[in-house]
Amino acid sequence: MLPESMIVSLRENIWYFHGKEMNGTQLEIERTTTPEVVGNGSDDVGSATATEGGDSSVHEAKDADGDVSEAPSEFYQPGMLDEFGFLKSSKASGTSARIDVAVVRRREKKWIDMLDNWNYVMLHKFDKIRDRCRKGIPPSLRGRAWKHLCGAAYHMDVGPNKDVFDYVHAHPGDPRWVEEIKKDLNRQFPEHEMFARTGPFGENGKSDLFQLLKSYTVLHPEEGYCQGQAPIAAVLLMHMPLRDAFYCFVQICHKYLPGYYSAGLEQIQIDGEILYHLLKEKSKLSYRHLKKNSVDPVLYMVEWFMCVYCRTLPWPTVMRIWDMFFCEGVKILFKVAVVLFRYALGTSAQCKEYPDLHAIVTRLRNFPPSITQESFIIQKIIDLDVDEAELEKVHYRILKTRQMRVKHPEK
Repeated sequence: MLPESMIVSLRENIWYFHGKEMNGTQLEIERTTTPEVVGNGSDDVGSATATEGGDSSVHEAKDADGDVSEAPSEFYQPGMLDEFGFLKSSKASGTSARIDVAVVRRREKKWIDMLDNWNYVMLHKFDKIRDRCRKGIPPSLRGRAWKHLCGAAYHMDVGPNKDVFDYVHAHPGDPRWVEEIKKDLNRQFPEHEMFARTGPFGENGKSDLFQLLKSYTVLHPEEGYCQGQAPIAAVLLMHMPLRDAFYCFVQICHKYLPGYYSAGLEQIQIDGEILYHLLKEKSKLSYRHLKKNSVDPVLYMVEWFMCVYCRTLPWPTVMRIWDMFFCEGVKILFKVAVVLFRYALGTSAQCKEYPDLHAIVTRLRNFPPSITQESFIIQKIIDLDVDEAELEKVHYRILKTRQMRVKHPEK
């Protein structure tokens, strides 16, 4: 168990989030540039590795005499990997929309300028950050930007929690959770260069994944480990070093998706009901079809929301969704879901084609490429109007209804 003095601010204090406390009180932030960690992974612009934020030295391996040599692997033959580090033959493989190199460089310069003046820009020009996240964060800066957007950079560099990772990382962890984590390591993106069973990255990637998940269970021994956490941790490690990924992971679990990884999936069920309320307004046909066939939101919400769509959509689309998710929060997950329902089960013809529970669930696990393509779905998400105040009202009503059910179960 961590000493209380070490973790009190991690678990009870207000974590930095968009420059504001989550309870609505303004958080006081110094208008100085947040110190950056120089030369670590994704903070270095222009990394030459296939994976953003990786260290090119891991392509080398020591032979029996201790000399460094290239590690032979069919996995790394030229042309085998896509731009995200996946085997081109894998389901997750994809290619981002082509953008002129000059445009990419301009965007990189703008992001570097924002990151170097983050506190001021976040407090006074948040709309600009939001708009640039919607356009897509430049791949070379994605990991660094995510750290700032979620507030992890503050905690790991200057906040009172900067030494927490060192402690939890050194702790061996509860054997019960350690065994559960080890069972899941080989299941996380085995066709990605960082977690592949062959190739020089695989074991190091899985080792970092284990350490991240184990460290979180040390921080939250009462909560332990949930299988839905492993894909989230893996995506973070594709873009940044272990320590950086840990702090981003804590932010996701604490502030973006609180309660998602606790036993009982109660928060998932609550958000499923909120999604139904949204569908009733935004996509009436799909709402009626789901209700008619008693499609429980848990059947799709676990994979969609808990994994932030990284198990559901093509990778170029996933990256764009994560850019917006880190900037705008959980409402992005709701917007993605509404768009998917609108275009997968939003017409009378589609409802007839998928007439029962089994057919609907199959449809929700196998979307046609036309509606998951990056350019299509991102624009539909941006155009979709979802009122955050209305989401809060719906959430409040659902919680009150649940409380009444507990007090008066006969009703």
